[in-house]
Amino acid sequence: MSRNHHDLGPTRAKVLATLQGADRALAVAEVADELKLHRNSARFHLDALVDRGFAVREAVRSEGAGRPPLRYRATNKSPTVGNRHLTELLGVLLDIMPTANQEQLSLAQHAGAAWGSSAAAQAQPGPAAEQLVTELGERGFATAREPKSIRFTRCPFRDALSPDQLKLVCSIHQGFIDGFLAHNMDGTRAGSLKVGRTTCRIELTDGPPDPSR
Repeated sequence: MSRNHHDLGPTRAKVLATLQGADRALAVAEVADELKLHRNSARFHLDALVDRGFAVREAVRSEGAGRPPLRYRATNKSPTVGNRHLTELLGVLLDIMPTANQEQLSLAQHAGAAWGSSAAAQAQPGPAAEQLVTELGERGFATAREPKSIRFTRCPFRDALSPDQLKLVCSIHQGFIDGFLAHNMDGTRAGSLKVGRTTCRIELTDGPPDPSR
């Protein structure tokens, strides 16, 4: 199991964890307010993360004159800092299990579906796909919402687990997505999670809402 060591220091690690937990790029003021930092200090740490390749700047389109405002987003290269101990503990627990087979993957997906349904029951009202993106962001995933899919641009487990361990974790999250959408009952459904070398994608389809809702 690889480890996500870093030498960011406590404040910079908190700034990175804030970016990793967001479901969109954040402005300097948002990071500063979240962590109770002076805006100049927040900008200093954000720019340092960009220099390390752990974050990118995105210019926001503006109707007004002058330089467009900047927002910051964590990159897939950034080390996992928010729940490092939990990630390592997960790897240890998965090491106890034998090589993932179809039965284990099915059990993992079933457990994930129960987790997703429970999360949906506590989520704020709104369209299922938008709720799902928010929930994934709070769990350390960076995503890009596309018209008919969700693209995962950062996964907190990709570089922390072995390939066999990752199969189980991906099955759990497939179940989480399925269970979350099924509980919402607005007709949105997900296809199979397609795991790529650096990013992942899941297709979404629209169906009729559950009439019992």
